[in-house]
Amino acid sequence: MALIDVKIVRDALKQGKAERIKGGFDETKIEYIRFRSPHGGIGRGTVIAGKRVIWGFPHIKRIFTLEKGLKKNMTGGTIFAEEKIDGFNVRIASIDGSICAFSRGGFLDLFVTEKAREMKLERFFINNPNYIICGEMIGNTPHTDPTDKFDVKLFVFDIDTGDGSYLPCEKKYSLLNKYSLQSVPVLGKFMADDYAGLHKLAISLNKGMKEGMVLKSADRRNVLKYVMPNADLDDISKTSSLLFDMPIGFFYQRVLRSAFFINDFDLDKDKYAAMLGRAFYSGLSKSIRKVKRGEEIDDEFEILIKDLRIWDDIKHNMGKAVKLDLLWKRSEKGKTRIRFRKIYRNTTKKLTSFASGKGVTD
Repeated sequence: MALIDVKIVRDALKQGKAERIKGGFDETKIEYIRFRSPHGGIGRGTVIAGKRVIWGFPHIKRIFTLEKGLKKNMTGGTIFAEEKIDGFNVRIASIDGSICAFSRGGFLDLFVTEKAREMKLERFFINNPNYIICGEMIGNTPHTDPTDKFDVKLFVFDIDTGDGSYLPCEKKYSLLNKYSLQSVPVLGKFMADDYAGLHKLAISLNKGMKEGMVLKSADRRNVLKYVMPNADLDDISKTSSLLFDMPIGFFYQRVLRSAFFINDFDLDKDKYAAMLGRAFYSGLSKSIRKVKRGEEIDDEFEILIKDLRIWDDIKHNMGKAVKLDLLWKRSEKGKTRIRFRKIYRNTTKKLTSFASGKGVTD
């Protein structure tokens, strides 16, 4: 297990690139250092808790065109295609024998920590104490669409061996199977130059409204992500209603990469142009109608928790641009189910002012 030079940590703290945090309560209470931004070769989101280092998860290179992207960025040989899951990125580790979960940014996530402890991961961490589970959580979380089909699911896409490197694909699949952990769907094993096979897979994913695929060399040293246009347009449709609460790059990226896919696969450009227009205007028009009725722009979420202090923690850590509004809560088999909405202040404020006649000098 690799450690970080003390001088690098001190410098990061001094420069404000890292911070000391006391997080959690009772058995989840820990003190740790979180890297707020990269410093000295240490990535953002890296956590130091005692002698334990939870390395920040690196950004994965995105390709915009499949064949040329593979030729330029994949060294050849066998690759594995995994489904790209649209959830929120978490890392789960054992710290002094206690299971703790951290967000992509390096914050102790008490909600995911509670869910992870319910997943009976003790045997995995007893036998693999240095390993870190990296996955996407979906379902009834504070960040993803609620569902009545299940509570939450954790899809594991990588296992960090404790030093910032990751298990090779087949070894990871074997380990996940051994401990009954759910992998992200494995879409197939290909040669890196099997462009026809990967082309067919991409078309199938797009028709199935899947977000995309992650392509990994067998040793997991090279990783690429490739996203489908139908998923891009679905993202735009869901978020155009929150126009002023989303970074402009969010929309720019999705328009750009969907345009590449449509051209590369010779899809119906007029059809996709109409879909793009609907994606932008449907959500935005809905928001305009809402503010004209005096309503706020919001989304609803639902969580099921044992410890009510987790709800307080969620409220405390929500960004200032978003206001949480409790809709209802009820007891359910020793837990509490909470339905709430996120009110997006920036979009609500700007659209309300425009709808009331405010003028803007461009």
